[in-house]
Amino acid sequence: MKKESTIHPAREIVSSANSEAMFADGFDDAIMGYDSDGRAVYDYDKCSHILMETSDMDEREAHEYMEFNVVSAYVGDFTPVFIHTFVAIDDFHLIQP
Repeated sequence: MKKESTIHPAREIVSSANSEAMFADGFDDAIMGYDSDGRAVYDYDKCSHILMETSDMDEREAHEYMEFNVVSAYVGDFTPVFIHTFVAIDDFHLIQP
């Protein structure tokens, strides 16, 4: 029996706003929304934490990987955007730094 693949809810929302939106594989939990051009917007720091948890990288290695392999990758007009936030957002609640 074939296992059905499920689409992350955040990815589904972005895709409904822009069917041509591009995504960064493995970082669905860091999607924050989309911008006025319909590009997926990711929390940079959350992406780094995902790398540290899933790839056994330290903070420096995760930052380096993000900069050279993720943020600088251009995949077309709807290349994702990665932002640094002032406050952490967890399940729609603002968390003071």
